[in-house]
Amino acid sequence: MKKLWSIGLAGTVILISACAQEDETVEEPADAPSMEENEAAESDSEEKAPTIPYIKFDLEVDYEGTENDFELEYEVDKNVEAVYEDQRNALTLAGDDAYQEIEPVLSEFDFTADTPDEEIVQAVIEKFEIEEGFDSIEIEVAFEDGTEKEIEQTNE
Repeated sequence: MKKLWSIGLAGTVILISACAQEDETVEEPADAPSMEENEAAESDSEEKAPTIPYIKFDLEVDYEGTENDFELEYEVDKNVEAVYEDQRNALTLAGDDAYQEIEPVLSEFDFTADTPDEEIVQAVIEKFEIEEGFDSIEIEVAFEDGTEKEIEQTNE
């Protein structure tokens, strides 16, 4: 009974408030963008927003000696985690700083689990500007569909 009374009261309040509103016409300013322009601007910004097509990307490049390595880690779980370490250039970043460093490169990659390993290795070397003469390179990628790929290449 109380439930029925509450529903009736809510309906009455809505009806009264709807009837009490006055119709008011507000003109848009002359320089206001149209709805079409707003929608176009929104879609442009969405298209320009870079996205990384992987849920995990780990890269490790080993050079002779212990202080010459290049490593990066990117993983999306509940949060985005990123680490970037370039010992040859004395650069170590974590969190947002690391993400800002690696995001432009990772967002350019378009390889899939079916892409040949050599093609992936060459793209990574080129885009991250990996210097020649490394002993080994290891790449681990987890794609958005859950597929994982591990690549290891050594130079002898």
